[in-house]
Amino acid sequence: MANEITYTFQMLLNNVGLKDSHTSSSIAEDQTSKKLIRNVQTIGTVEEALVLGDVVTPGLAAFQNLDDTNFVEIGISGGMFVKLKPGGQALLRMTTTAPFAKADTADVELFYVIYED
Repeated sequence: MANEITYTFQMLLNNVGLKDSHTSSSIAEDQTSKKLIRNVQTIGTVEEALVLGDVVTPGLAAFQNLDDTNFVEIGISGGMFVKLKPGGQALLRMTTTAPFAKADTADVELFYVIYED
């Protein structure tokens, strides 16, 4: 099969006269293996590996910081490259098979779904 995963995204900016918007058309991608993980993980202030379950080759991933006060960072051990502010979300394609996360000043709950590539 092909195009098993489809998604769209939208960004809107309205900041005292500065306006911008971007909306993608529907994007379709293939998935080689029928695996995913959907999880809420408590992330502490020391880097920790994200639980991947049976996902061996992470592909598309959606993250949401469920905390209303602290930010959380996502990346690889020794190098965080995504910062989710309180309530923040991100959609991205993973480039690592060993993602890590680290909370700001207190534990946060991180929701994520990661699809096998």
